[in-house]
Amino acid sequence: MSLESDMRRIIENSGAEMSVSARHLESGQQIAIDADLPFPLCSVLKIPVLVEAFRHMAEGCFALDDRWELTTAQKNLPSGILVFCDDGLAPTVRDLLTLMIIISDNTATDMVLRRLGEGSVTRTMHNLGLTDIHVPLTIRQIFDDLLPSADPTQDLLTLATAPRNRNGRCYSLGSDNDVGTPAALTKLLTRIWQGEIVSHDACNEMLKILRKQQLNDRLPRYLPPGTPFAHKTGTLPGIRNDSGILYASENSHVAVTVFSRWDDETVADDPIASKEQPVAIDRAFGRIGRLLYDAFRGS
Repeated sequence: MSLESDMRRIIENSGAEMSVSARHLESGQQIAIDADLPFPLCSVLKIPVLVEAFRHMAEGCFALDDRWELTTAQKNLPSGILVFCDDGLAPTVRDLLTLMIIISDNTATDMVLRRLGEGSVTRTMHNLGLTDIHVPLTIRQIFDDLLPSADPTQDLLTLATAPRNRNGRCYSLGSDNDVGTPAALTKLLTRIWQGEIVSHDACNEMLKILRKQQLNDRLPRYLPPGTPFAHKTGTLPGIRNDSGILYASENSHVAVTVFSRWDDETVADDPIASKEQPVAIDRAFGRIGRLLYDAFRGS
């Protein structure tokens, strides 16, 4: 069977709608399964934010070693750790970008986004020809739309049972939300790999950060230990995403994006099924990642 048909079989058995865009960077071979469908990016938006941050640095707006002071007003609900840190902490820009990517720190993300300015990420993506990527919302705005309260000082245990707004802007597939297609994200990753965005050195720095990713239960799930994967995940209730570059071997690399969605409300009242279904979907991601590794590690 072909690589694409194997992927389609995995998707059919996943319990979710999944779209895939993959490109072998050395040969140009591509796989596309509904790759032009828009999805909420969730925290995958942090890849375009990373790109825009390095563009701002190239223009002299700030530097990796600059320190920005943390305040309660800047804090966001988790994921991440900065929300739990004392005011007055002054991480470097490098620290913030690293936390934003490798543990998906939402406070770090919005500290960066505020410096970049409203609309700047979207404009840069469109200037790169990636007109399917839109990033109009901060993480705080996503949570303001999704939750009864986005107050980062609230009791997080009670927040776990708070109702989610499933009809809001954060689930929109239009340009009013942080959205993108698998094809567009894979094109962005390809251009980072090729050193075509900002500068070759900037792209290398971006990849260095992405390779430090700590959240590795999706596409890298079944890879041999130590296999590098420069990537970023994204999650909302009913949505699970992953996008990055798989280092299949020293001379073989794959840019791949997989986005997924499913009706998680059908199992919301079942405490076991509501935990098992996302894991089953993550396993489908992992099988796709392993298929790509096996197909291209000898290339």
